[in-house]
Formats: sequence, C-alpha cells, structure tokens
Amino acid sequence: MKNFPHQFNDLNKLFNALAVARQLINNGIPLTDENFGKQLTIKGIYTYRNKTLTITAYFKKEQKKPVASRGYLTVSRDIRRFFELLGFITIFPNKKAKLSPAAKQLLVTESPDLRKNLWKNAMLQLGLEGTDGEISHPYRILLKIVNTFPGIETPKLLLALEAENDSEEEFERISILARLSIDEIIQETGTSDSMAANAVKILPGIAEQLNDIARISSRAYPSGHVVVTEDEISTEEEPNVPTKERTVFREVTSDDIAKDPSIKIISSVSIDLSDAIKTRQKRLADHQEIVRLLAVLNEKSGFKLFEGKFDCLGIKGNKALLYEVKTILESAIDQEKQTIKGVGQLKYYKFSIVKQQMKLSNIREILVFSKKPDTGIIDFCMTENIAVIWREDDLFQIFNIKTGKCDNFTPNGY
Repeated sequence: MKNFPHQFNDLNKLFNALAVARQLINNGIPLTDENFGKQLTIKGIYTYRNKTLTITAYFKKEQKKPVASRGYLTVSRDIRRFFELLGFITIFPNKKAKLSPAAKQLLVTESPDLRKNLWKNAMLQLGLEGTDGEISHPYRILLKIVNTFPGIETPKLLLALEAENDSEEEFERISILARLSIDEIIQETGTSDSMAANAVKILPGIAEQLNDIARISSRAYPSGHVVVTEDEISTEEEPNVPTKERTVFREVTSDDIAKDPSIKIISSVSIDLSDAIKTRQKRLADHQEIVRLLAVLNEKSGFKLFEGKFDCLGIKGNKALLYEVKTILESAIDQEKQTIKGVGQLKYYKFSIVKQQMKLSNIREILVFSKKPDTGIIDFCMTENIAVIWREDDLFQIFNIKTGKCDNFTPNGY
C-alpha cells in the first residue's frame, strides 16, 4: 500500500494552506516544518484539540514533546508533501521554495467552477511512487474503480493506493481485490487497520467535492455526469418544433435500423475519464448490434419494423412486440439498474407511443439483455408480464417456465 498524506481533504483548507505557503515564499522565509506549521496554526487552518489553550501556550506545550510527536509539525510535513505531489511547490535543499504556475493560477482564480477544474486537473496528474519505483496515478485509479464498481463500499477505495502502476494488468488485480470484503482486502494486501483507515481519508473526500463521485450510505457512485450505460447518450432535439409535431417512431428495415452514431475515437490518453467514455461507447456499440440482430430475426419472421424512442417494435397482423435492449455487466447493481430502466421504458413507451399514438392494443413487452441476467431479474419481469430474452451469439434465448430450460426465442412463437 503506497503512503499518501492524510491530514486534510477540505479543499477550502487546502487552498488557504497554499496561500500560507505563498506568503512564506514571497517573504523569502524557508518552508520548514516549523515555519509552515506555525503559520498554519496561527491562521486557524490547523486546529489543536485543547481549545482552552492560547496559541502561545499551545506552542510552549508542544516544545516539551519529542519532535516527531508535535502535531503542527506533522500537519506541516503532510500538507507540504501533498503540494509537492500535486506539483504546486518545489522545495530546494535550503528549504526555500517556489510555486508552480498551476499553483499561482489557482490562488488568483475567483470562480468556484474554474477553481474546481484546476484542482481536478492537478489531482488527475498526481503521480505516486512506490518502493519499487513504479508510478501510479491514484486519483485516476479511484475514479476508474468507482466507475467499474458503482456502489462500491467507500473503505474499499483504499485500493486506489494499492495499485503499483496504471497498467490494465494491475487494474485487473485491483478489480479482483475489490470483490473481496474489506477485511479480506486488508489481509490480502498486508495492510494494517490504521493504514487502511488513512488510505481513504483524502482522495474520496476530494473526489466528492469535485463532483467526480457521490457517496451515499458509505458507498461510492460515479457522479451523474459520468455515465457508462448505452442509453445515457442523448441526442439534441430539433429546435423550434412543437412537441406534437416531433416524430417519435418511423417504419424501417433491418438495413437501416439502429444506425451507429458518429463517435469520436478516444486516443490512448492517461486521464481516467477517457476509460469511462470508451466503456460507454463499447456498450452503445453492443446495444446497436443487438438491435440489428433483433431486427433481422423479426423481419425474417414477417414482422414490420419500427424504431423511435423505443429500441425496436415488430408488428405482424394485430400483434406488436415491443423490445427494449440493455447491455449488462456481471455486477448485481448494474443488472438491477438496467432492469429498472428497461421496465420503466417499456411501460411508458407502450402506453404513450404504441397504444396512444399508434393505436395498437395487442402489445407484448420484451426486455432484451446482452447476456443472461440473474434468475431474480427474470422472475421479477415475468410477474410484470414482461418477457426476458438474452443474446447467445447471433441468436436469442428465453427461459421456458414449463420445462425449466432455456429455448431459442422466435417472434412467431411468443
């Protein structure tokens, strides 16, 4: 487990501490533990426990302790190292220091939003060296963990400091550890309870303040603007067109349904958010391929095809099959989230479009998954009169409640 400063995660305090460092640097005062720590205390950035003591009395009492036990020196050391890791300050052998252009820009920026972006950029660039000399970027890894395991227990985010480097192989190791309990993680990594507690003091709190993650009931989720499901990619609506005149469905063929959108290629960059975008694009591509396979299957079975806000609608005679497609991961949380979305979409599109606008009544709802979901998902959908099918190569399977086995799905047979 890599060592990381664990004093403050409050960005306002950190900003004020950086301003203290600037003041000492501008006055030509060395940025020693003593000088920096005293000023952090005097400015009220570091606060000691005994509030009845004056600052003078506090320092006098601290002088009686061993140097390693003086609180204001420990805080000074940690905050200074944090700023060095961010690239905000450079410390010379004589303890004189200089601020980086990024630190100077942050200190003169008044806009809260722009200031957040400057903090975020610094956090993404923060590299941490381990005992073997390998460099990792813990903030990027933390975001990647949360996006890969939405709803992960916050204590498990200590794994951001466990990674030796930024490689895919190392993240695979981290992913395996993330599936263990926190006690098992501590045991597997040889981490003490205190080290584990310290490992999650700073980065998750900063990520939350920067709106990169959200924490609910001791669990961490990607923030709303970081979406890795195929149906979160929205398109611009045509301006100045009354709602009633907008086209919400159209007749298509299997050749022109589910056209792939124009997606910019994400180059191989080191910023973690690009991985989330790549994941989202992969899920969208899988989603569109499944829709096309459905279209071919329905067209061969004699159904006319329609697409709109729904993914696919097949109509033959007086029967309409309404499909909603969801790509799913192995995690139960992801399957549940996608199921809830899919069921809601089916119910709403069935009522608002297929019934009210297309004037159809014999409508059967089908939720389509990229792989076989958990049995509980299938059972739930069946109670809601929604069929569940899933992709198997270029075919689709459905659970046969009578035989207890899985059969190939055919539109005419349903």
